[in-house]
Amino acid sequence: MAEIQTAEELIRELYRHRKVIQHLFKRKAASFDELTEIADGKEKEILQAKARGMISLQEGEPARLDERLLNFVEDFLEINEDIRNFEVDESIRILKKNIYLYEMDEDARERERYLHRIKRSLLSIGRVIRKNAATLSNLVKQEYKTASSIELKRIKIEDHNEQAEKLLQLITNAEELLENSFFRVVPDESLRLIVNDLKGTHLTMARHNLIALRQEIVRFINQIAELDRQHKKIIQLKKLRDLYELEVRTNIEEVFAHENALFFDTQLRFQTMLDLEYLRGDDGLDLIERVALRRQHKIRMQLQAELDIDGDLLDPQQQKMLHVDFSKLKRAFFLQKEDLLTFVKSYDFGQEMNDEQLVKIYCQVALIFEDEMDFGLAENPFDEAKQVISEGKQFAFIRPKNFKK
Repeated sequence: MAEIQTAEELIRELYRHRKVIQHLFKRKAASFDELTEIADGKEKEILQAKARGMISLQEGEPARLDERLLNFVEDFLEINEDIRNFEVDESIRILKKNIYLYEMDEDARERERYLHRIKRSLLSIGRVIRKNAATLSNLVKQEYKTASSIELKRIKIEDHNEQAEKLLQLITNAEELLENSFFRVVPDESLRLIVNDLKGTHLTMARHNLIALRQEIVRFINQIAELDRQHKKIIQLKKLRDLYELEVRTNIEEVFAHENALFFDTQLRFQTMLDLEYLRGDDGLDLIERVALRRQHKIRMQLQAELDIDGDLLDPQQQKMLHVDFSKLKRAFFLQKEDLLTFVKSYDFGQEMNDEQLVKIYCQVALIFEDEMDFGLAENPFDEAKQVISEGKQFAFIRPKNFKK
């Protein structure tokens, strides 16, 4: 783990963060706020646990125990639900290698080191085999009871059966290895006790448990096959029942025997002459009225479509929109000496303009360029402003502000 160099330091850090570790081991995951509450509000302690590699804390994800620490605790407590047959196979391989090195090396210290590794491998083999056998037994019973479908039960049970078969083969390999003369000639009492305990307790007990488990698996597989057979039979019976009800309670056979219609074929229409006696009756009269109304509607729609538009409604004259370039008009106004109203009335707009249009242009120019215009206001507010009289109407006397008299 990060920055932890000794076992003493590791034990100290585990004890220091014991509350957080215990909570995460129990809950598997927790939020940062939840861990802070567990740590009595000390956020720094959570960050230190992350820095020390005790917990895994990523942004946007819940906190979890570091994978190495989680595996260590689960392995020590033997509560990991993984079937690790590969560990047994690897331990057997390492055991064979260390036995060979022990026999080849004549150095007493090296031999002692190899012997220690051999003991560790033997203990590991016994522990993992015992744990795998117990875990397999629990998983088989659990999957058989909780799997959501028959097919899912079958797949999982068969997979566990293969794992049990592999584990039995590994037990056989371990028993054959323990018959090696090495274990009889090495004068080490603790090694002899480990071998006897492994052979007489762990391997034998695991073998008996696995044999019983495989018998139970066979029983489960047979039950699953029977359930599957019964399920298929029930489905078939339901189909037969539905078919029987269709045959007995309906005239489907008679219809199929005499009906040759194609459901998805184009519908065929036939025109036939109606009987005069039928047309003279009430039903015939109603039919004639409906046909007459439909024909009148078609004729009315046709007449509306064929109506010509009266030429008097069309105005042959084109309407021209008045367009004035006010920027050009302003430049021309600023280059002459007349007031705005006189200028507008004398300006050539390219078309004939009436008085109403000219007054409108006069007002528009005054409003658009208001900041650049002098409206003839007197300096004394009690004096009257300059005005222009045209056709009996008074207009403001407007000139450019920079106009020089």
